[in-house]
Amino acid sequence: MSLAISSLGTARRKGLRALSPAIVDTLVIAAFAAVVSLLRTGFAFGIWNNLFHLPIVGGLGNEPQFHDDAFIQSLRYFASGVWILLNDTQKDVGQTEVLFFVLNYLSRLLSFVGFLCCASLLGVVTRRDKIVFSLILCAIAFLDGYARAGMGGLFVNYFTHSEIANGTVLLAIYFAARGWFTSAAIACGVTFFVNAFVAVWLAPLLVLVAVTSMLRGETTLRTVWWRTLAGLVISLPIAYPVLHAVLGNPEFGKPPGFDYPAYLREYYAGHSLITAVDLDSILVMVAVIAAGAAAFAWFGARARALRAAYLGAVLVYAVGIVIPFVSGANLVLNLQLLRSGTQIYLLAGLAMAALATNWLSRDRAIAFLPGCLMVLCLGINGIAIALVVPLVVGVILATGVTDDAPASHRRFGYATLALAGLVLWPLAVWQNVAVNRLFNDAVDEWQDVGNWARAATRTDAIFLPLPRRAETTTAHPGDLALARVTIFEFVAHRRIWVDQKRGAAAMWTPSYYPIWHERMTETEALESHAARLAYAAGHGIDYVVDRCETLSSQRDVVFRTGRLCISAAERAPAS
Repeated sequence: MSLAISSLGTARRKGLRALSPAIVDTLVIAAFAAVVSLLRTGFAFGIWNNLFHLPIVGGLGNEPQFHDDAFIQSLRYFASGVWILLNDTQKDVGQTEVLFFVLNYLSRLLSFVGFLCCASLLGVVTRRDKIVFSLILCAIAFLDGYARAGMGGLFVNYFTHSEIANGTVLLAIYFAARGWFTSAAIACGVTFFVNAFVAVWLAPLLVLVAVTSMLRGETTLRTVWWRTLAGLVISLPIAYPVLHAVLGNPEFGKPPGFDYPAYLREYYAGHSLITAVDLDSILVMVAVIAAGAAAFAWFGARARALRAAYLGAVLVYAVGIVIPFVSGANLVLNLQLLRSGTQIYLLAGLAMAALATNWLSRDRAIAFLPGCLMVLCLGINGIAIALVVPLVVGVILATGVTDDAPASHRRFGYATLALAGLVLWPLAVWQNVAVNRLFNDAVDEWQDVGNWARAATRTDAIFLPLPRRAETTTAHPGDLALARVTIFEFVAHRRIWVDQKRGAAAMWTPSYYPIWHERMTETEALESHAARLAYAAGHGIDYVVDRCETLSSQRDVVFRTGRLCISAAERAPAS
């Protein structure tokens, strides 16, 4: 008995020694790839969904001037563990922009760790192959930004919590594919902590992976059950803060009291309703699904578990297409199943990058060229992709596994990769640099406005922001960026009357919908600066923000930046 225990201990120590270099390689390469990926996307602070995050970090809900602000108070039920941890931490952390940048990098790093772990199931195990695989991932166009036909975040240019879940999803799939169902359940629990919706999308994928493993005789239902149960028990303390926030919401589970699909179309239907998605985006999604499926098919038996996960991702997305036609319940539509298309994109990107990496070491260097071009250029538009994909899929399916290629073929493949990287990757970087420069310039202007407001206005001052038409009708990208900056309240610690993006709060606090709907309807009907000033005076609003170029006179302007003019309204008691 003692001999057996001694032998087992020796075997474990040898296994750990053998595993450590692979783990170190994966972490170092992932860290490097995250830097390369961030160089491509760039980083901006205080834009888009940061509207929900920054008031939480700044603890605005605790300040007296926000006690009756329905939107700011609704953020107490913005149930992500990330923001529960970061709640009211600005006074302790200080440089929130630096914090968000670091978190964005760590989120990207986690994604590459997940990619590399899953790629090991497809034969990407040597240091050279891991590096090549990671660089190809950094170049894939359809992983840059958002998944089309659902608009879930992938490699985006600012920090949000949902993108952290990309890495935990990949790790959960990897653990399940290896038969480590306890670890898979824990990873799913961590995903729930980050974003509960994503954990719901992930669960069917893990079930299909487990079923595939059982059908192949690799495990039993009893083993899967007990290991998964153990992982869920371990995950309970992790998931508890989110469960507490959701169940502690007094409006959770109550009927919204309004037509919920109509509200989604009024606010933003792209996450939930396929009827709101344009044909071009649908074609892109179809192309990504086809390319990913063909790539997984090329790997044969090695990809069986990952194919099961991929099938699960497609099925979850398909359910998301159908559900709005049979149910208008807010609890169902709030799952935003179209956003689960991110899982399709992640797995398709994994398959394409692993396929290209494998081709580089086999007698398929010529076939690598169209594959490389496709993964680099897949973000162009749906019609072009619909024409290219059948050819590329045919090449993939017609290409079998062969012996290692001669050195000359491998050199050709690497030269192709290098050429594509030297030409196309800098172009993508330059385009993103231009976009981020517009955002950063806009953020600087709004920071100036916020700093002025905090220093020169009453604590209870209310601002009427740019009208929504400033975002939807302008043709100038700089003005579009100006309308999408959401940093004002965080900097100024002053209230905003209403804006379009605040409508999201009706998802977790439906009682906010009548307030948002009424204010949006009223303010969007105001056709002139004079009408906006009159409306502000009649509703207890102190200041009106407009683009200076739209003003015929600036006599009432009390502060201005390069493009923004703040006018004082004669405040009357709020009705």
